[in-house]
Amino acid sequence: TETVELQVKAVFIYGRYRKLKRGISQTRWLCRECRGKGCERCNFTGKMYPESVEELISDSLRDVFKGEEMVLHGCGREDIDARMLGSGRPFVLEIQEPRLRNVDLRMAEEKVNEENRGKVEVRDLRYVNREMVATIKNAKMDKLYRVEVEFQSPVREPDVKTALDRLSGSLIEQRTPTRVLHRRADLLRTRKLYTARLVSFDGQIAVIELKCGAGLYIKELISGDEGRTKPSLSELLGV
Repeated sequence: TETVELQVKAVFIYGRYRKLKRGISQTRWLCRECRGKGCERCNFTGKMYPESVEELISDSLRDVFKGEEMVLHGCGREDIDARMLGSGRPFVLEIQEPRLRNVDLRMAEEKVNEENRGKVEVRDLRYVNREMVATIKNAKMDKLYRVEVEFQSPVREPDVKTALDRLSGSLIEQRTPTRVLHRRADLLRTRKLYTARLVSFDGQIAVIELKCGAGLYIKELISGDEGRTKPSLSELLGV
């Protein structure tokens, strides 16, 4: 046919990201109404939220690799209103149809961090193969959460500590939270909470540190989600 079709292999980069600001989703979140076409609900952006970790990193690196599309594959995800701190969440960035393949990743890392200061930062970037996507997608990692809990009525510090002691080491049974039922199957899951520790307390607000296995819904562990999570802090304290 005297035509040539060129298929450019994607480049895959492993790293860890820290999300320093709330209100940023992990990946691009299409509008539920128009599915990305643009409508009044999304102010014709096609998106539920204006920014995502995926887009912020991609916007900084697109010109560096001269690629077409970029896809962020995360090792799990965090809620949009939660920060991701500590050592950061592992991810693989897939750069599709790059015209440059061998980029100084130290320079790329500095560019991402400088352009997204106060929002997102990346570290430990390195080239990997496609198989790493499946590796991090299937990984089950323990996580450490810090939560600030406000009680509707005053509680006693010893009661909070007793409740946390009872939660520590427990198997938590959770039905799919009501807040995600519109997009997740209604299932019963059992997850392990390893430790629950009181960091600070002032009578109405407590800061609590939780170490747990992957997949435990933290908000519902606190609130009980109207009995869909058992045991919960709310249930044990009776508030």
